[in-house]
Amino acid sequence: MGLSEWGRLTKVAIHRPGIEMFYGLLYPRAFLYETVFSMDEALYEHENVEHVLATEGVEVVRVKRTIVSVARASGEFRRILVERAVKSARFIGLGEDDEGKVLEWFNEYDPETLFNIIILKPTIKVRRSRAGLRAVITNTMPLANLYFTRDQQLVTGDGVIMGRMRMPQRAPEVDVMELFFKALGAPIKYRLARGFIEGGDFLPMGEFALLGYGPRSDLNGALMAIRHLGFDEVALVKIPRHPWGSDMFIMHLDTYVNALGDGLVAGNLMLMEDSQVAIYGKSGRRYVKVGETTLDRYLRGKGFNILKLTLAEQVAYASNFLTVADRKIIAPNLEMNMRKMLKRLSTIGDLKSIDLVKEAFNKIRAEGYVFPRRPDVLNEGIDFIEVDVSELVGGFGGIHCMTTPISRTH
Repeated sequence: MGLSEWGRLTKVAIHRPGIEMFYGLLYPRAFLYETVFSMDEALYEHENVEHVLATEGVEVVRVKRTIVSVARASGEFRRILVERAVKSARFIGLGEDDEGKVLEWFNEYDPETLFNIIILKPTIKVRRSRAGLRAVITNTMPLANLYFTRDQQLVTGDGVIMGRMRMPQRAPEVDVMELFFKALGAPIKYRLARGFIEGGDFLPMGEFALLGYGPRSDLNGALMAIRHLGFDEVALVKIPRHPWGSDMFIMHLDTYVNALGDGLVAGNLMLMEDSQVAIYGKSGRRYVKVGETTLDRYLRGKGFNILKLTLAEQVAYASNFLTVADRKIIAPNLEMNMRKMLKRLSTIGDLKSIDLVKEAFNKIRAEGYVFPRRPDVLNEGIDFIEVDVSELVGGFGGIHCMTTPISRTH
């Protein structure tokens, strides 16, 4: 059995949100957030996710803490951090006396300051008047989505594939996560140069892998990455359009399907039936297309049962759970997600989505069962820990999106 989503999770990477989230909340849509949410509550929820992971025996490594601590211990790594920070800042209007001092300043900055420069990307405009000097500082697209640490890379069994992100707001995150993996000493075996590929579209499934493409990853990126995954068979999944209209409801593969354990997935069946699959098999050093089908048929052909999610559960991030061991998951509290989602949708005037979500939510509430608190889930022997992330999902992502596994045991 190869790398899988249900292998026991032993080490995971997260990024606790910092000042960059504040900037994202100032104008949410431009930073790919659903709308405004409580930063204070979001930070509390994130710390709680970290606590639950640690309680389950998972070693949690934080992106900023790792980069900063290694930079303090290693002169060579600190030099790399300084170089990245210099490239991330822009000075305008410096006097002759100061122009030659910029590098000196950066060499004196502590690693935490250097990290903040990288994620805030400041522009410093110096203005002179009779009253003296004045500096106007603006931050160019701070990396407000960095807490979704899944998407910048694909972690395989023998190294990391650094991806390429479609949205310009998120593209620089890859450089930050590359620094993180270098700090960890993890081998980076490939970096995508063309096309787009994001980690939320990668699901390792033991003897094969699923690799999605659609709103964020594209076919070119998937075909570039496929030969570096380490699987003899890869199913390229074309992510369909969501019937409720918004790509944000189905931006990655893990927003509508995920593995609960060996032989069992959870997913929305309608979306899976609408997902066209091209099967690629390894032939020597190349991968060749060996068949076509749909996602539901492909997984059933591999011996997987499908635990069905409603569209209401799916848009509330039901499939965006994190599997920590075979048939044991950390799952979002869907009822809290739904309530907050309806509130947020009402603030942006998305009346169509409000009506659809409200109708679907009322239906599953009337039936009395919401994932994972359903009889069919319990009958499958699924052990779950439910966590409230209802503010964090205001950034359009769930627990799976916020975590990237570093190592699993199989």
